[in-house]
Amino acid sequence: MLLSVIYILFVLVQFCINEKLSNFGKTQSNDIKYCTKPIKKGTESSCSDKILEYPISSDDLDLLKKNSLTFNTESCPSDPSLTCLSVDRQSLIGAGTYGLVVRGRSKAVHFPVAIKFIKLPTKLDIVSFNTAGRYNRIDRQSLIENRGSEKSLREAAALRLLTEYEIPSIPKYVAYIETSSYRILAMELLDGYEELSKIIDQLSSKDLIYVSCQTAAIVCNLDQIGVSHDDMHERNILVDRKNNKKVSIIDFGGAHFIGQQKHFTSTSNFLKQPINLLGHLKRIIKENLGDYIQSR
Repeated sequence: MLLSVIYILFVLVQFCINEKLSNFGKTQSNDIKYCTKPIKKGTESSCSDKILEYPISSDDLDLLKKNSLTFNTESCPSDPSLTCLSVDRQSLIGAGTYGLVVRGRSKAVHFPVAIKFIKLPTKLDIVSFNTAGRYNRIDRQSLIENRGSEKSLREAAALRLLTEYEIPSIPKYVAYIETSSYRILAMELLDGYEELSKIIDQLSSKDLIYVSCQTAAIVCNLDQIGVSHDDMHERNILVDRKNNKKVSIIDFGGAHFIGQQKHFTSTSNFLKQPINLLGHLKRIIKENLGDYIQSR
């Protein structure tokens, strides 16, 4: 298995190295305007307080509780009579153009939970599908054809499908809820992980090769059930440096559902933006990258 993954990486590298450097950085995250609250006192936040104000109605709270989801709340800054999501340092994970992500809790699962709140109206994709069987699992063919009686955010459908197939190294799906104000997606919180983009300069060439091989293995698993991530770059590859550089993949908002396997060829979707990572490896190793990966 490892040899086949390395060979796949080798083929990919040959294609990517021949690409023009001008292609670097074209792909952006679905959540472009990303911001976080300060971790240390005295530092400035990159978020506007108004952007972070997410009022929660009593109906919203009741619906979330019915789905075993809870989270911290606070009085809204602009109107203390209203209840808002808590955005203190213990609660806020991140905020962007389309929504806010906070830490939450669920009685239905044994792991920490991240809850994404997306304000309506939203331009994010909605997909349709049917469910079948005793456990109401997603019918893949209906999802591929984008037709069915159930609708949800594309990311929610992708995570639910991947969780049903027990694909590892992907945040587990917990719940998807729609209210009059929000589309809400609850998923596993990958605590302790860091964006590859933030630590790539601190990793050795051996570590980077290991991260690349893990990423290839994850995409092989996605390929087996016909899911294409379609936005895999260094911000969506997470690394747990305290747990043997374990890799996980996030942000399936641009996922596609395909009817056939599409492996690592020059036209496939291993990494939509692989050149940044491979170019960085090439600069560090300072030798023929293809020969280096093949030797490993």
